[in-house]
Amino acid sequence: MNKTEQTVIIARFKLKANSDKQAFFDNLKPLFDTMSKEPTFVNGIVHENVDDPDEIVLYEIWNCSKETWLAEEETKSYRQGPYTRAAEFLLGRELGFYSAFGEWGTTITAGKHFS
Repeated sequence: MNKTEQTVIIARFKLKANSDKQAFFDNLKPLFDTMSKEPTFVNGIVHENVDDPDEIVLYEIWNCSKETWLAEEETKSYRQGPYTRAAEFLLGRELGFYSAFGEWGTTITAGKHFS
């Protein structure tokens, strides 16, 4: 695997006001647990916006191209149930695809390591 084929995905979830955030996470946890065992999965971090607790951001790193991820990962059957159930909590979901340019403190991306 050539590290230059690494893809960073930033998934933004906007929860409906007064949604049960724990139920939202409980629904997605099995998805994240299964996803993290995929051979091309590198890392994932869930963030909550400190100024808007109804915004959740998932940061993921995958050892594949955007096109491969969309064709092979996004279409996995284990995703469909959690995606469908998550809709009851969400106003919207947005995916952004990025390539790493540089990093500090780790060497998990294909970006340049700055010290």
